[in-house]
Amino acid sequence: MSVRRERRDALENRQLILQTAHELFNEYGVQPVSMHQIAKTAGIGQATLYRKYAHKGDLCLDMLHDYGIKLMNEINDYLVRNRDNPASERLSGIVGFWIDAIEDKAELLIESESKMKCENDRGNFFQSPMYRFSKEKMSELLAEIVGDNQQPSFDPDIAAHAIICSLSPGGYFHIKQEKGYTTEQIKEHYSRMCKFSPQ
Repeated sequence: MSVRRERRDALENRQLILQTAHELFNEYGVQPVSMHQIAKTAGIGQATLYRKYAHKGDLCLDMLHDYGIKLMNEINDYLVRNRDNPASERLSGIVGFWIDAIEDKAELLIESESKMKCENDRGNFFQSPMYRFSKEKMSELLAEIVGDNQQPSFDPDIAAHAIICSLSPGGYFHIKQEKGYTTEQIKEHYSRMCKFSPQ
């Protein structure tokens, strides 16, 4: 078998595995679905599945990677469409995308977090394209909010990092359950936070 054929087979297997996992997770939830069930439903051997993914957390991470690319494209499109709006409004919009993503992919996020080690760059969120992209975009908007202030009251990079950390799935769902807020109420609170006026 040629190298090109092997690569095509590997790509087709990856797509089949991810599509099968997506369908099973949608039907049963992430936690109840086993790797054995994914392999059986996809019609591939367990050895083939485990060659690609060491465990379910690894598979979830790959699904989140694909989702992250889609989300980054959506945020970029949003920023282009709204480039004339105030920076605080655009920042609030990015936060809204984050909250929707957490709500939509909570089980995948929790499963991948529980299985991956932080010292492994692949499992380290702070090394991910999604983190770097979001921090860069938020930092740019925060710097725009600060404007020409010669002595801003905060560092835009640290503020962007703090916003992202506050939107970890665990932290988000904790505050949601503790306060009994709806998703829209949390978005509104973050929107107000984004409209601060630096001194």
